[in-house]
Amino acid sequence: MRLIRLSFVVFILALVSISSLFAQESKPKKSLTFGEVADNLDLAKKTSMYVKEYWLRVKGEKVNWSGEVVNVKGGRNKVEVYVANKDRRTYKNYNIILIGYDKETASKFEIGQKITFSGYLHNYKTRKGNPVVISLNEADFKQVD
Repeated sequence: MRLIRLSFVVFILALVSISSLFAQESKPKKSLTFGEVADNLDLAKKTSMYVKEYWLRVKGEKVNWSGEVVNVKGGRNKVEVYVANKDRRTYKNYNIILIGYDKETASKFEIGQKITFSGYLHNYKTRKGNPVVISLNEADFKQVD
């Protein structure tokens, strides 16, 4: 009888711990802001090792940002939209590169047009003294009304 009670208690404790795991996973994760990512990749503010380790943690995260179109370049299968987010310094007037496949939408963008977009953190370029440029892969973008 004692063994049955003990087994029952262990079973209940296991259920409680499993349910708490699911509760933690269901909480929505706060999206990273452009400023937050750019500041953590800035070699004027962080060490090289810090930047590398930070990138390993965030690479592949999905983000939702906005900015102004600087340029659009297209190839056979993809499009690159160069965007300026004025919250941080720009490099040649941009600091975000969107890599996507929606040529129809991108071909209608005009310089200075405000857009919103989402994508996955794909790559970055930084040098001490220069602004950070962040690339997003599988980007979806749309014009702000």
